[in-house]
Amino acid sequence: MTTVSEAVAPIERLLAIEECRRLMADYGWRFDHGRAVEVAELFTDDGVWRSNTIEAVGQEQLRAFFQRRADLTDRLTRHVVTNIAIDVVDADHVRARSYAVEIRDDRGVDGLGADTRPGVVGDYEDDLVRVDGRWLFQERRVIIEFKRDTESFMQPGAS
Repeated sequence: MTTVSEAVAPIERLLAIEECRRLMADYGWRFDHGRAVEVAELFTDDGVWRSNTIEAVGQEQLRAFFQRRADLTDRLTRHVVTNIAIDVVDADHVRARSYAVEIRDDRGVDGLGADTRPGVVGDYEDDLVRVDGRWLFQERRVIIEFKRDTESFMQPGAS
């Protein structure tokens, strides 16, 4: 990780860290509560989201990718993020890493998911910047290390 900037006052560092934690939580909450298409709003205009199989660059590609996820209306998810480490590089730039666990299943006839095993487990590596006083993802790297044997991933241009 990057060295913590001594030029940023301790209280400002703590505020930046808390605001970035909130951004990370909002990201998962939007996916998990039927608002995936709004996730693009959490990225800069030139923001990047990349995973093992997908790269979306800029608001147009981000919106299109997150819309594909929103269209999976039968999928239930819960994003669990832990072991969050955030380094304040300077007043407007933060680097973060965390573990990501996504529990997911399709809705059954009763509207509930039944398979509570994690679908995927991996890491988030984030570059975050403050734009007009608001923290946003400049780049989010999703690095999947484990998957359920039944899991398949979205591919570029496919649903």
